[in-house]
This record gives sequence, structure tokens and C-alpha cells, in this order.
Amino acid sequence: MRLMILILLMIIPVSGMSLVAETAAPDSLQPTMPDTLQPPVSEVNNGLMAVDMTLLTIGVWLPSRLMGVDWTYIGFNSVKENLKAGFIWDHDDWAMNQWGHPLHGGQFFNAARTNGYDFWGSIPITLTGSMIWELFMENEHPSTNDLISTTVGGVYMGETAYRLSSMILDNSATGSERTFREIGAFFVNPIRGFNRLVTGKTGKVGMTPDDWRPSYLGGHLTAGTNHVADGTDLSNSMLAYLVKGKFLYGDPFEDLADPAPFDYFTIRAALTLHGRFPLIHEVTGSGLVYGRKFDHGEDNRSLIGIYQDYDYFDSQIYQFGGQSIGAGIFSRFNSQSSMQILTGAQLNWVVLGGSNVGFETAEGREYNYNTGAKFKMFGMLDHRKYGSFAIRYWIYWFHTLSGVPGDEFVHWAQATLNPRVYKKWGVGLEYTYYLRNSYFDDYPEMHLKNIELRTFVSYRF
Repeated sequence: MRLMILILLMIIPVSGMSLVAETAAPDSLQPTMPDTLQPPVSEVNNGLMAVDMTLLTIGVWLPSRLMGVDWTYIGFNSVKENLKAGFIWDHDDWAMNQWGHPLHGGQFFNAARTNGYDFWGSIPITLTGSMIWELFMENEHPSTNDLISTTVGGVYMGETAYRLSSMILDNSATGSERTFREIGAFFVNPIRGFNRLVTGKTGKVGMTPDDWRPSYLGGHLTAGTNHVADGTDLSNSMLAYLVKGKFLYGDPFEDLADPAPFDYFTIRAALTLHGRFPLIHEVTGSGLVYGRKFDHGEDNRSLIGIYQDYDYFDSQIYQFGGQSIGAGIFSRFNSQSSMQILTGAQLNWVVLGGSNVGFETAEGREYNYNTGAKFKMFGMLDHRKYGSFAIRYWIYWFHTLSGVPGDEFVHWAQATLNPRVYKKWGVGLEYTYYLRNSYFDDYPEMHLKNIELRTFVSYRF
């Protein structure tokens, strides 16, 4: 089962990305087409968007209703009660609230985005879809945390899915290549795949819009073992097998003179192939919403901007993450030499975050809902021939909105050594350190430390 989910979540999108990686050169962005063919014009299709929104509500609700799940028994009385009671903080599990709802929100976002709306116009549609679900599609009181996660997390999930599916698609392709591209794009962005099918675009040959191809696509894939210590004692560790990916979309230094939202974004994902750990271990990413680049000295460039972040961590030891937005700077030094130095720092407001507390709260969860702030920084030495060394450090300040009253400080640091051994292949070592300091109003101070050590084989693309 885990292998099947892994294929759907990672292998198919990555396969599609590899198909378009070869088209990064400017000369190959557009195929040679007859003069009678013109690039497709993006027109708003409100009728199809309404169909999409219906599918994303009824289509998600109906299977659970057929299985007799309690929350699906809805009617006029449940809607009346929801409107009367107002919003509460729910007690659903971590994965559903922090992963499932943003995914659902991403499809609401793409119901608009793939029907002619731009980035900003798709956000109100995402909020509307979330409101409809919370008020009308469950007999449980509407959830504040679901509304925020579905909307804010859905923007990140939705726009990245839109961009990645655009990379896979090629309107000029025919035959088996066209079939595989359409299937790959469907798995990355199902509502877009549905829309292309019902409008006949899956088989219509034409020109591919320029903005479907990023100025740059890079990253690496790694696979190997992960030893999760009992506290800080690696001699008594648990073993898991992880596959991780890091993807960079767009070149923040060369091609972003006047960037649109998410012309540059990053995604990191770690999935557990085997071991007593959750399947989805980590999904984090940051998208540039607005930015400006500038030069400072020979071959040195920086990008200052506003970013939206999505963070999700889940292991047997810790759970934390959330949706946040803030300002940051990303810099590259010695860009013309064999050794590049990359640095970055960012300070965010946590719109909604979460962190496990180690025991069940009064709301029936084992984690708090929080607001607060996040500061993150990184540095990387990247040699074209010999490989790279990178460090990342994040600190969250969490203030409880729902759960155990108080404050927490979550530190997360990671050092990764990844030397090359043959062409694009390498081996590596990664060390992760986690520290949570909890200062709850009605409990003694709590301090939790944990370390992980990962060994891996890597492929850089």
C-alpha cells in the first residue's frame, strides 16, 4: 500500500518533471507549428468551475456517506445547527488537518486557476469552497482550523500543482507521449485533468504557452536509511528507509525581473518506504509571492521578497508545522566560479501552526493549534565537481490558540553533506537535530531533544 501511495505522490510527478526538464533551453520551449495555430487564450469558464466545485464537495462527501460515516448525515437541521453554533477548533488527527485539508484546498484553488482565473482571483474561490464544506457538508460544527488550512495551505498546494502540471503538459505532443503527459498531469492536478478531458483539450494539438515552462528546474532525489534516536542516543535508534526529493522551480537570480506569484518556489518531501513511521515524514516549501532582485558586487546577486511557506513534519517523535507568510532575502555569491555560496534568511508570521505536546489536550488532540512566528536561515557551499554541503536552521515560536495554554519554542536544524562520486550521482550523510522547549501555564517546563542520522545515495538533475 505504501508503495502504491508513493507512486502516486512522488514517482509520477517526478517522472513528468523529468519529461519537461529537457525543454528548459529557450529554443525548445515552443515546437515548430503551422502558422494557423495560435497559443490558447485563457478565458474564464464559470460554468465548468461550478461543476468542479460541486464535484469537490459532493464527490468527496458521497463515498464516506455510502460507507455510513457519522459526519456525513447532513440536512436542513445540521446546516441550521452549524450556522447557529459558529466555528470551533476540531479534534481531527494531525495528518487530516495539516495535510488532507490543504490538499483539498489546492483542488478548490485549481477549480478557479484552471478555468481562467489568475493567482489572486483563485484565492476567494478557495475560501468559498472551504466555507461551503464546513457549513453544509458535515454535521459537525464548522472548524476554524480547517477553514484556515484549506484556504491558506490550499493556495500553496494549488499553485504548485498548477505549475508542476503545466510543466508536464505539452499541447504539441501526440501519440503515446501525449497520453503519458496527460496522465501524469492528471495525477499531479486531478481537477485540471478532469477539465481538460471534458473540454477536449487532452487530445487537441496546439501551441504550448510560454509560461507553462519555468526558466529553470533543478534539484535532487535521494534514497537511503534514516536512524531515529531515542532522544539523543543513536546506539538505541529505530531504522527507517526514506526517499527524499528537493525541487527548485525558476531561477531567482537570472530571470525574475518582474516575477508573478510562484515564478520561483521550492518543494522538499520525505516519504517513509519502510519502518514504524508515518508515510509522509516531511513536506515543506516556500513560494515567492512578490520580489525584486539586485546586484551587489561582481557576480553576486540577491532576491528580496514576500514568501508563502507550507511546513509539515510528522514522525514518531515530533509533529509540527503550519502555514506562514513573511519577508526574506536569498543571495548567491561567486556565481561565475566553480564554487557557489548560497545564503538565505526569512522571518514569517505563522497564520496557523501546530505542534505535538506529548499528551491529550482537553479538545481530544495530542497537539496544539498556534499562532506565532518562524525564523529560518540556510547556507550552502555548492561545487560543480565535488558536491555540496548545506545547513538549515529553523526556530518556531508558538503561542497556543487551542489546546494547552502557553508558549513553545521549536528548534530544528539539519546539516547535509552530499559529495559527488560519478557524474550526477553522489552519496551523502545528513544529521537532524530537534529541540522543543514548552512553557505551558499549568504544567512544569518540558524539554524534548531528538536526533536523526541519514545515509543516502543521491541523483542531481
